[in-house]
Amino acid sequence: MEKTIVVITGGPGFGKSSVIRKLGEYHFKVANEFAREIIDEQLKTGGHKLPWKDSRGFQQAVFAHRLDFYQSVKNGELAFSDRGLPDQLAFARSRGANLTDMLDLVLNYRYFPHVFITSPWNGIYGTDAVRNETYEEACRLHEIICQTYIDLNYKLVELPESSVETRAKFIINYLTQQNNELIKTKIF
Repeated sequence: MEKTIVVITGGPGFGKSSVIRKLGEYHFKVANEFAREIIDEQLKTGGHKLPWKDSRGFQQAVFAHRLDFYQSVKNGELAFSDRGLPDQLAFARSRGANLTDMLDLVLNYRYFPHVFITSPWNGIYGTDAVRNETYEEACRLHEIICQTYIDLNYKLVELPESSVETRAKFIINYLTQQNNELIKTKIF
């Protein structure tokens, strides 16, 4: 059996993390947004692995956390991830970084072939001390993320602009309709 890790992604501030938290409340194994966790930890401890201080070190730390989560999911286990390894490739693309070293890893660690996208939604977008992109910048990053997943042969499934609970149920219903035995046994 293969790992079944379902990715939820999109530009920053469009509701991914809220949906992941809701899926966690339904007792699914979930990976939260590692970038936010690393930034919070580095700020608390006075660390330097921050995107504005040590961009490469920060990206490596996020990538390592994503890889650790991927490897922690057992074959036959259903899990959900707030972003995936391809997101790291997209962020590198957005900054014009060298992609060669990252591409091989991204190609070797595949996720469930259908990736859920939280599309730009101005009604819920907001900034804070960590998320300081303008709405327009977040939309541009969203496009790069989507194109990266498409380039890697994933099918994008757009989540509706609706409540967190409705979005989580949309994902569960969609996965159930895919007639995947693992999904059926884990959801029901």
